[in-house]
Amino acid sequence: MATQKCWILKFVAGNPAMFTRVRTDGSGPGRRGEVLQAAEKVAGNGWRAWVEHAVAGERIFESEVEKAYKQAHQAAA
Repeated sequence: MATQKCWILKFVAGNPAMFTRVRTDGSGPGRRGEVLQAAEKVAGNGWRAWVEHAVAGERIFESEVEKAYKQAHQAAA
């Protein structure tokens, strides 16, 4: 049986213009609802944050700051 704990919270702490080190939640993979709730809390700090599947890498949540960061870097490339 597959586990439901397959979602990972990733974020960049601090000012997104200065910091680029990607961190993960220390508790490891978790359930979708719990990880999404934690991601919204992290995003509330103005940090880059997203939730992705541990195996497939599919993102189901991106903070507004993360969306802006990705858009700026895609335009520069």
